[in-house]
Amino acid sequence: MNQEPILDEMALGRWEQLGGPRLIQEMIGLFLENMPEKIEGARTALSAGHLEALSRAAHGMVSSGGNVGARRLQALARELEVAALEDRPNSIPGLFENLETTFEQTRALLEEKKRKTGTLKKIAVVEDNPDNRLLLRAILETRYEMLEFETGQDALQGLETEMPDLVLLDISLPDLEGTELLKKLRAHEKLRSLPVIAWTAHAMTGDREKYLSMGFDGYVSKPIVDEAELVTAMERLLDRRAGNPSAHFS
Repeated sequence: MNQEPILDEMALGRWEQLGGPRLIQEMIGLFLENMPEKIEGARTALSAGHLEALSRAAHGMVSSGGNVGARRLQALARELEVAALEDRPNSIPGLFENLETTFEQTRALLEEKKRKTGTLKKIAVVEDNPDNRLLLRAILETRYEMLEFETGQDALQGLETEMPDLVLLDISLPDLEGTELLKKLRAHEKLRSLPVIAWTAHAMTGDREKYLSMGFDGYVSKPIVDEAELVTAMERLLDRRAGNPSAHFS
């Protein structure tokens, strides 16, 4: 009996560090969507006695299983591939049956992992500079679902129809100062409780205190020198909004 663990959580953890929750969700989704087709292809090849086609199908399962940390399925697929290549038909049916059972066990664990990863938090970026939006997208889109607005009026209209979990608000906008937009948000019955971070290139001593006193929940200056600082500031606000008592504003 194969002694490999069904699921390697460390493998999934490395992918999450690389690409965030979105990457984990997409990888698990692709695996659960494509693996049944690969197994069906292997079953068809086995029924027809086409060992070469069976080995190709098994090889594809080796790669797919490894991508999501499905260690036991990966090991069984490798054994099946070798058995087909070495023309050992007597051992193949048992291996295939074991592989099918293991896939169902793996499917249940991955579906639970995907559920626990949760729905991505939604971040609204209000920024008229396309270069800055591109940079923020590169930093944040693997972690969050993103809404982007170029003007204050667009943001005000868009936020009424699609509620985010946090707003990153540029102070200098072409139609409406960020401070004025904040006042409109705080006066809006539906939007007044949104966490809003002031996002400004005009960083001066005392700006953090000034913007916090205006009603902003956080402050981040441009350009971004340390992306971890931005993400940490956002996560603190998101945790507090979610009711985490250990979270605090900075």
